[in-house]
Amino acid sequence: MFVRAFSKPLNKFTHMAKGFEAIFKAYYAKLIFFTNKYVNDLHAAEEIVSDAFSFLWEHKEQYQFDEDFKGYLYKMVQNRALNYLKHKKIENEYINYLQKNNLLSETPAFEENPIYKKEFEHYIKEAIEHLPQRCKEVFKLSRFEELRNKEIAQQLQISHKTVERQMTIALEKLRFKLQHLLSFICLLFF
Repeated sequence: MFVRAFSKPLNKFTHMAKGFEAIFKAYYAKLIFFTNKYVNDLHAAEEIVSDAFSFLWEHKEQYQFDEDFKGYLYKMVQNRALNYLKHKKIENEYINYLQKNNLLSETPAFEENPIYKKEFEHYIKEAIEHLPQRCKEVFKLSRFEELRNKEIAQQLQISHKTVERQMTIALEKLRFKLQHLLSFICLLFF
């Protein structure tokens, strides 16, 4: 599945880009429906497939995007869907644990505490402000103004795929930047 060497780098890139585009156009929608059969959540299925194609684009030099690539593509998306389900199962088990031990009832009291609330808001705002400019714009339009990806793309005059990629980058950076807050919350309650 590795790309054969071409005599000119420009031809190699053009060949990869056209092959990737053809695979994307042929399978993107099909893969979303395929993934949705596993996760039963259309939005999650779109995220999984978009993430898979983003990964492939970032590593395009390693692949030959031809008809034989179809099987690999489906298996890749299937594995990502299964990983998503494993993660969801762990989240559900954790929520069940919290419910079983009556630990969820403490959360509202925590949220009502103005000191903690103000501090958490500060950390979150600071993390958002440290995002790259385009990520910050896309994130704020999505989360604060509750616009859909299509609406954000139109407003910022960028592609739908760019919006999805920028949201993925923003969420990854926020998760990394705010992971210490989860430790703090666990210390408060456990």
